[in-house]
Parts: sequence; structure tokens; C-alpha cells
Amino acid sequence: MKQECPLAMVWLFWLCLPGLALLVGFRQGWLTGAFVFMAGVGAQLAYLRHFPRLSRWLGYGSVQDAAAAVGPSRNGLPRVTLYTASVCPFCPIIRSRLQALRRDLGFELEERDVTFHPQLVREKGFRSVPVVEADGRYLVGNATSRELAAFLHAA
Repeated sequence: MKQECPLAMVWLFWLCLPGLALLVGFRQGWLTGAFVFMAGVGAQLAYLRHFPRLSRWLGYGSVQDAAAAVGPSRNGLPRVTLYTASVCPFCPIIRSRLQALRRDLGFELEERDVTFHPQLVREKGFRSVPVVEADGRYLVGNATSRELAAFLHAA
């Protein structure tokens, strides 16, 4: 299974959870509906936090990192943009790897959450996240620090 989050699933989560909470709220009372919504958000946060330990059992395989051999760039490093979504378990992993590489290599890093920005998704043609953009090139999905450094040095 690819280590990326289809944006359709991200949007489905954000449509279904409030819908379920509203349905429960109409049938069981607003307090119960609010509880369902908060429990859903809490469960998603727990999933994100524990995902690296769960990924293998969920069929995604290991998300272990491979250290980058950090060396100086020949032509200077590009400005890097990381596109993320709020419920993607791979996005925090890539974010922390890019931040570590940024400390070592000194490139500029911008992060853009596309969860509620469908116009940006259409503009860029994304179907899943995380996406790392450097010099007009894209790296989609989870990547090790070694793969990220090679991608950045090739720009």
C-alpha cells in the first residue's frame, strides 16, 4: 500500500464526522452529538500520534527513517513547500524530517494545509498528501530523510 493519504478520504472524514454528530444530535440530544464529534476528533488525534507504531499492522509497512548523508549543495537549495492535510498520518512524519533537514541544510520551508482549500488542490493537481515541492518538482507520499535530501539536492 502506498504511504500517502488520498485527499478524497481526508474530505470524507471531515464530511462524515460532523454529519454523524448532527444525526446523533437530532436523535439523541445535542450533548450526545457534541460528545460524538469530540470523540471522533480525539480518536483521530490518537491515531495520528500512534500511527508510526500502527502502520505495519494497518498494511502501510514501516515508516522508519533512513538518515540522510547531509552534504553541501552544489547550486544552493531551493525554497521548499510542504502540502499537508489535517488527518493525514504521514504529514507530521514528513514535516519533522524536513524540519531536521532544514536545520542541517538551511533551506527555506513553507507549509500549506490543503484540507479546506480545494481551489489550491485543483490548481496544483494533487490527489493525495503529503507533497513536497521544490523548484516545480513534486515528491508525493512518505519519504525517508535520505530520499528527501536526494530530492532536494537534485533540484
